[in-house]
Amino acid sequence: MSKTCFVEFNGSGFWAFSDSLAVLLGQTVVVAKEMAADRRSAAFEDVVDQLRASAVVTDLGLLVDEDWRGDRLDLLMQLIEEANRRLGERGRVTASEVRGWTVLGEDVIELRRDTVDTAPVVELGQGVLQLLRESLPPAPEGTWWFYGVEGGRQTIVMRNVES
Repeated sequence: MSKTCFVEFNGSGFWAFSDSLAVLLGQTVVVAKEMAADRRSAAFEDVVDQLRASAVVTDLGLLVDEDWRGDRLDLLMQLIEEANRRLGERGRVTASEVRGWTVLGEDVIELRRDTVDTAPVVELGQGVLQLLRESLPPAPEGTWWFYGVEGGRQTIVMRNVES
């Protein structure tokens, strides 16, 4: 399991600390499961299935398909907004609590730390929402944004990739 993972939508993206992304997406699935059946759109299962897989296998990161417009994208943003609100009220979550979130069958979310402060997770959620709304400011030249870390959003240097 990698410590970092990539979040991408429509050709743009940033890096995130994997524990923070797992907590954000896990809480987003919890929110989705509590959603009344009559409020679930046709896109519901597509969105939630991707969130489940990405929450448990953070090496996948979060790749939001460019075709996700309209209902799918709206639903994803609503779920993340509510997850962010709940996490913001908490202050912190424990690894045992997160393992108790039924996300993907019997697979559980495994974290590196016993306790996760939720402020970096909420900031990550805000970054994801900005990315989905295509309002995320560009990172400084030659860097990527890095979200979900203590002390707030940071930058990391892009590596030169030789083809």
